[in-house]
Amino acid sequence: MENKAEIEQQDQHLPGGKNKRKLKTEKLDSLLASLISFGNRTWRGAAVGAASMFILVIVSIGFGINTGLGKSLDTGIYLVVGILGLLIGWGLLYIGIKLLKKMKTAFLAAAVISVILTIYTLDQFRSLNSILVLSYTLVGIGIVAGGSLGYVKSKGLRNASSFVFLFIFLTVTASFFFWLLTPGYNPYPVNAGKEIDPIPLLAENPSKTGAFTFKTLTYGSGDDKQRVEFGEKVDLKVDPINAFRMIDGWDKKRTWFWGFDETNIPLNGRVWIPDGIGKFPLVLMVHGNHKMEEFSDTGYNYLGTLLASRGFIAVSVDENFLNSSWSGSLNNEINARAWLLLKHIQQLEKFNQTSSSPLSNKIDMENIALMGHSRGGQAVALAALFNKLPNYPNNGSVSFDFNYNINSIIAIAPTDYHKIADKDIKLENINYLLLHGSYDSDVSEFSGDRQFEDITFTADGDWFKTSLYIHGANHGQFNTVWGDDTSFPFNLLINKEPLISGDEQRQIAKTYISSFLESTLKGKQEYKPIFQDYRYALNWMPEKVYINRYSDNSIRLLSDYEEDIDITTGTIEGVEQTGKSLSQWYENELEYRRNFERKNHGVFIKWNETYSDNGRYIVSLPEANLSEINFTEDSSVTFSVANLGVEENDTFKGDSVDFSIKLTSKNGASATLPLHTFGKVPPVLQIQHTKTKFYQDSRYGEKTEPVLQSFVLPLKNFKLENSRFDPKQLTKVTFLFNKSKKGKIIIDDIGIRP
Repeated sequence: MENKAEIEQQDQHLPGGKNKRKLKTEKLDSLLASLISFGNRTWRGAAVGAASMFILVIVSIGFGINTGLGKSLDTGIYLVVGILGLLIGWGLLYIGIKLLKKMKTAFLAAAVISVILTIYTLDQFRSLNSILVLSYTLVGIGIVAGGSLGYVKSKGLRNASSFVFLFIFLTVTASFFFWLLTPGYNPYPVNAGKEIDPIPLLAENPSKTGAFTFKTLTYGSGDDKQRVEFGEKVDLKVDPINAFRMIDGWDKKRTWFWGFDETNIPLNGRVWIPDGIGKFPLVLMVHGNHKMEEFSDTGYNYLGTLLASRGFIAVSVDENFLNSSWSGSLNNEINARAWLLLKHIQQLEKFNQTSSSPLSNKIDMENIALMGHSRGGQAVALAALFNKLPNYPNNGSVSFDFNYNINSIIAIAPTDYHKIADKDIKLENINYLLLHGSYDSDVSEFSGDRQFEDITFTADGDWFKTSLYIHGANHGQFNTVWGDDTSFPFNLLINKEPLISGDEQRQIAKTYISSFLESTLKGKQEYKPIFQDYRYALNWMPEKVYINRYSDNSIRLLSDYEEDIDITTGTIEGVEQTGKSLSQWYENELEYRRNFERKNHGVFIKWNETYSDNGRYIVSLPEANLSEINFTEDSSVTFSVANLGVEENDTFKGDSVDFSIKLTSKNGASATLPLHTFGKVPPVLQIQHTKTKFYQDSRYGEKTEPVLQSFVLPLKNFKLENSRFDPKQLTKVTFLFNKSKKGKIIIDDIGIRP
């Protein structure tokens, strides 16, 4: 057997042997030594070069700036500032690097990898700009608390300094968990709701349980392994449907959980049926996106029981299998949500036509409403659009054969990011109700207001659209299952102190949804004033701040500010607009909290008593159009206003503003009334969604966004002010800013209701 020395001697002469490996090592060491030597010779020059490049940039900027002091002085100022900034920054970084070199490698590795993994983990749920500071803060708290405890452990409690670090550990830890577990705070309290008096309405409380008894049943596949009420305990079995052309992204994990795939999607519904003979209007309710494992459809039981007691057939549709999960989400699933609603109507129509069905001849198929929450709120609008189409716009091989009488849609805190065939969802001749909360931490912009704009009335009929913006309402409390606006642990960051209670929020929903359906599906006109002025519903709702908007088929718009960029012309040809003694007036688009397109324009008006007294904005009607508009004694002027607030002594003031309306008739007679005679302009609602400002700014954007309040001004009220004023010959509407000393507002949709 050869000894080790002989093997090594032979190895040196073999190709690729030890001698060759030694040669490679020597070359690598030589290369590394050369690089170090090169670095030692060049680092000073490289450092000066890097600094010089920065100085060159800032001096160039200074040379390009013209302050009026002269080029030399401008350039010199920027040069001095640049050098000072460079020296200060260099010094701080130098000290920091020195400290880093002396730190334990294990600590640095743990801190860096903790930050990286925290950022990566949170980035799966929130955008990067929303979680960077949060990630640094969380790891920083851990470092301070852990370092303090580590010091105590190493020194022992006999050392006096240990008690200082023990105090730091306990304070940091207790403060952190106290901050996490407390509901938050209310930095912008508003009491304006208590100052608003209700207006009596001769109608029954729409949120009160009605006279009908009712029964509840479920329909579904009978094979649902997750839901016994749609599985083995289902009341009516229904064949599943093939939805593979409507659903994209269904994977095996989703199939494993539900027990079915996109080729055999179940039609699952929970139905509340009034007892008694007769046909009852049909209302379908659908949830939005939530954890699919936490079933959302039961969250509207409070509405199902109320509506059934008041003579509606209510159906809560199960679409939980389309929701997000730990395993992922579907693509463009809103199309499927909308299509499934129509398939449910199709199935309910079959029940209605089947003599052995509990729903036989019970459904009034001429009166159908759809209600959706969150993504479901956008899905119901899309379903109303699909209802009128012959084919699926994204795949013409899918035929549609619906065309049901969907008269009304209700959108609760809807999303509005989805397009179909790259076009907005535009609807005609349908009643629309929008509910949204100011403290919605999920759909944080008033995005349903954009869908409101995309509904038009082109045919005869008693169509109207209305919205109610509820201060203090969040996203989830409209559904009893959801509650919070986001899941654990992110819900610990949400500021819940300003929220109204879940019972209050659902009381508001019951009042508005019930009265809307009574009005649009049963023709009960006594509820119509609620939607024109929320004060008619205040006796049935908690004292909160509300903002409502309204438009209907009868209103003739003089100016909606969408037609062109000429600020002196209105929507109707011949309408003239002008501002006088104003510090500012211009037409522009309203803004959301974040930089999303809102697609609604108005006139922005700013006045200040130091600029001029009695600023005014005047809308003149062409005399040639007076007969065409057909004014009567019962005609009204309508418009909407949003308060933008003003800066005062470096402090934002968003209190309510007031001004007057002056109407002039063809005979020259005028009548003036203060706006508060018809209602108050709401204050600017400032919102703090989260417990920390940095997370608020990065995640939710601005703390305010304009919300329009509608006003209806009967001309007969002005006739009482001045008997010479002739309502039938109205020629001029003047917004007279003579009440509040200063203000900034948006006016939109100035119109006439003949």
